[in-house]
Amino acid sequence: TTTRKMGDTTLFLNTGFSHLRCRIHPVVLFRILDHYIRRSEGQERVIGSLLGANNEGVIEIRNTFPVPHSEADQVAVDTEFLSNMLQLHLRANPKETIVGWYASGSEINENSVLIHDFYWRELHQVPIHLTVDIRALAAGSGMKAYILSSLSLPNVEKPLASQFQPVKLEIENLDAEKTALEVLMRSKSEGSTQTAIFTELANFENALTQIQKLLETIGEYVDKVVAGDVAANNTIGRFLSTTISSLPLLEPATFDKMWNNHLQDLLMVVYLANLTRTQLALAERLQTLS
Repeated sequence: TTTRKMGDTTLFLNTGFSHLRCRIHPVVLFRILDHYIRRSEGQERVIGSLLGANNEGVIEIRNTFPVPHSEADQVAVDTEFLSNMLQLHLRANPKETIVGWYASGSEINENSVLIHDFYWRELHQVPIHLTVDIRALAAGSGMKAYILSSLSLPNVEKPLASQFQPVKLEIENLDAEKTALEVLMRSKSEGSTQTAIFTELANFENALTQIQKLLETIGEYVDKVVAGDVAANNTIGRFLSTTISSLPLLEPATFDKMWNNHLQDLLMVVYLANLTRTQLALAERLQTLS
């Protein structure tokens, strides 16, 4: 498909957010950053497919893979590469399918419309378009999601035009992803390329330390509000009140008893798991000897 060269005009009309929502996992951002860093010399932007699922109006973006393309004289997408990568991905993750595509940079131009139309025809549904401005990611404002919607008049069948409408976007962290991000952040602060992963007990201790610091921060804020040093915020006050009222009222002795019972149950589970692991190892060794 032949088109004009990319211009500076952004094809976007801000008329509010769509009813759809997007949740993106951190691994997707890392893959997009890696793709951008490894781009060919002279390439202005990179594109790729977004993989995930549509859960009742919530688009969950779990994975991605790059797609070779060209925007020199005409827009060209390597459809054979896209098809092969999708087939390989479906073998490992059959529940994930293409839900849209991404592009580096924040600009939406005529080439973006053509690529979006290609994905629309391939998916037979409205795809998500994710723009990732690499330079603005550090400030937390470099990532936006859109869908293409039609503009029409009443009693007119054919749409007059189309517009990219913003979609609410949020980052979702699984427990494993959160642990990996914490390791990366700790490695960055320590200035080392090698960082040990904490044990469960160490992670638990760190979590308690963070909770204690948060409680101290909340206590200092409340003291300042009561003393009149800081203006009261009704939203924060209602949030703290709701949070505190949701906690059960327990006597210290009752809490200690519950804690000790839970700790004993946890130690018993750990003991049984180690015993089962040892038994399986012995059974495997005896089967090998026989």
